[in-house]
Amino acid sequence: MSQIGAVFLTALMLAATPAAAAEEVPHRIARDAAWGCRDKGDVIDLLFLGMSVTFDGKLAHALADGRCVYFTAGEDVVVVDPGSNGLVKVRRLGATPAAYWTQARNLN
Repeated sequence: MSQIGAVFLTALMLAATPAAAAEEVPHRIARDAAWGCRDKGDVIDLLFLGMSVTFDGKLAHALADGRCVYFTAGEDVVVVDPGSNGLVKVRRLGATPAAYWTQARNLN
């Protein structure tokens, strides 16, 4: 390998390292009533219900089934997928590897 190739390879490795480490930067849940679901479709369906009477029932059913969870304010999470349209996929720190879609506004 030439010296230029070695320098180029080293530069690529150094440039990739901070990006990988940035994914493990913890964020905190900023809201008391923050919730998330394993399936992005469940989150979208619940968000479309808004503050209707059926929202509470459907969220309660999803929480009972284990498809959705409540987060506590100040809970540490790691962003797994930055998503789009105001949704992010997060994983709880120190918990099982399950990840949940939630609203980006729920994070600090």
